[in-house]
Amino acid sequence: MNFNDLKIGMTAYHRDVYNHREPLKVVGITETEIKLQGDFSGGTHNVIQEAWLPIKGTSVVYNYDYKNYCREQAVIIEELAKPIINRNQNNTVKTMFDLLDMVFKLTNDASLNGVL
Repeated sequence: MNFNDLKIGMTAYHRDVYNHREPLKVVGITETEIKLQGDFSGGTHNVIQEAWLPIKGTSVVYNYDYKNYCREQAVIIEELAKPIINRNQNNTVKTMFDLLDMVFKLTNDASLNGVL
């Protein structure tokens, strides 16, 4: 993801607001900051507020840090499993590889749309 991908009105997530887990609306953009609108109240009152935050830490991927962590772990597991030639040798091995494939599919956005 790069700076030019951000547009007014789009949904973004920021590291400083619940660690990329709160959807926020982009309402302003400068060279170094982004103005985000959303619920900064901690989920208790659904109050809509606005704040200028650094562009660094902005992502268009929900829960980016956790998805990135999961993808890193899946890559490690895949490397450890390379000696297994037959992915279908038994149900346990097949299930492990199926779960790895799911993690890669679910975290694809994290690898393609990093944090600014």
